[in-house]
Amino acid sequence: MTDAGWSATGAAFVRLGGAAVILLVILAVVRPGVMAAVRADGGALVLYGLLAMAGVQVAFFNALLYLPVTVALLLEYTGPVFVILWVWLVRGQPPGPRTVLGAAVALLGLTLVVQVWSGIGLRWEGLAWGFAAAVCQAAYFLLADRAGNETPPLVLAGVGMTVGAVAVGLLGIAGVLPVVIDTGATGVLLGGVDVGWPVAAGLLVVVSSVIAYLTGVAAIARIGASRGALVALLEVVASAVASWLLLGQVPTAVQALGGVLILTGVAFTNTARPVAFVEPEPRLS
Repeated sequence: MTDAGWSATGAAFVRLGGAAVILLVILAVVRPGVMAAVRADGGALVLYGLLAMAGVQVAFFNALLYLPVTVALLLEYTGPVFVILWVWLVRGQPPGPRTVLGAAVALLGLTLVVQVWSGIGLRWEGLAWGFAAAVCQAAYFLLADRAGNETPPLVLAGVGMTVGAVAVGLLGIAGVLPVVIDTGATGVLLGGVDVGWPVAAGLLVVVSSVIAYLTGVAAIARIGASRGALVALLEVVASAVASWLLLGQVPTAVQALGGVLILTGVAFTNTARPVAFVEPEPRLS
């Protein structure tokens, strides 16, 4: 879509806005305690929308202004490291040996997949935006883990998408980020076929947003933030396969090796004890 004339922020806005509309319609039908969740965890829901939805995309796209895509992607996916550190230092739950080993192996594999050594001329502005994206990505897992105790995944995703769409829209109106949506765009190619922007946007909204976030939040509620963050590294492998099948971008042997290492790291984390959010015990005075 960006090759066909859309701005990156425009694509992000359509992704968030379209997903928000679908999820809000579903919420209106099933009504899984939306107002109760907002009253109980409104602050976390707003932070989830600002950081986990809007923040990740805004920070990543700004990092691309200064850094090669590979370097920006690697910086963003250091988010799991921040998750493990937060769970350890703030929640007082140190990671087990398998989690540490899994994290190290997975991040090594991720380095091979994105081939960070191909980046040239790293600027401090890009590094700052890249690590901001990583912090926002870590917030996604931690807030989903926290809110998931009482907030239904559908509510978390729906409210978060709505807050994120409004935030990105306001950034566009303010002129901070350009929001270009070209409804006359042609040449949106998938698998060598011009599918048109409506099909591409539909896939972006339904598959990459609605289904992905609902399943992701539900998974985090079951396996915890630390393991959920590491399992999410599989997104890089899935993206490589999709790019190969749909865009003809064949991964190199080094990238394939990196994918194997990521899978190995995830396997280690899946055999470790999951880390879940634990409320502190009240002190008796």
